[in-house]
Amino acid sequence: METIKTLIIAIVQGLTELLPVSSSGHILLVGKLMSMDITSDFLILFHLGTTIALIVYYRHVLFDDLFTKEKLQMYLKIVVSCIPAGVLGLLFDDIISEKLRATWIMALSLIVWGIVMIILERNTHVKKIKTKDIRRISWKQSIAMGCAQCIALIPGTSRSGITTIAGILMNLDKYLAFQYAMLLGLPVLLGSFVWSCFKGIVLHEEGELASVSLPIFVMIFAVTFILGYLSLHILSKVKKEKWLTFFGVYRIILGILILLFVK
Repeated sequence: METIKTLIIAIVQGLTELLPVSSSGHILLVGKLMSMDITSDFLILFHLGTTIALIVYYRHVLFDDLFTKEKLQMYLKIVVSCIPAGVLGLLFDDIISEKLRATWIMALSLIVWGIVMIILERNTHVKKIKTKDIRRISWKQSIAMGCAQCIALIPGTSRSGITTIAGILMNLDKYLAFQYAMLLGLPVLLGSFVWSCFKGIVLHEEGELASVSLPIFVMIFAVTFILGYLSLHILSKVKKEKWLTFFGVYRIILGILILLFVK
């Protein structure tokens, strides 16, 4: 039974982790329905598959013309822009896990940022888009999006969602902002997984990673990788005119359901 529950969580995580819908909100709802206590450390186990899916999907953006000045600057912008969220995540990890995972906070975050997405998409047509090349995103735009990831430390916000919103507000095309949000997620997702491993191996802290068998870990990795890659592929194929509105409405509905049915 526990294996089946873990598989369900992996499916939900793989489908929602990389989309602007908040995987934590989905996991909370599903976990409650299955009477399963899901901690932050447990969710970190699922990050590796989606992180590798990101790297594979955006391999051309990441690795083509690898040693050009433009590409090296892009890498530097990504790393530097992720420092604020990384530092805050480390400093306030316990507070985030213990105080901010309340049901009402997740639900409210889902609803509020869903409304923002809808409003923002209705007004983006008046903006003049200056940049359509991901390598030419400016330092100002990159750092603004990176700092926005700090807000995503509040469960229910969605890291990709809030960074996409920040990118749009910084005058980026909304799908380009989403793509760059994916790249900004790489240091954060990899860092959280490495930190979890470090705590278990070096600091000898008891955690979820140490208690998971190799077959279960392989299952989690395979499911989250495949579904994470698939979600990015499908999103790239759909029309982008109203997709933020779609995600915004979806978030609002999910937030209301959590308020109504999750205690």
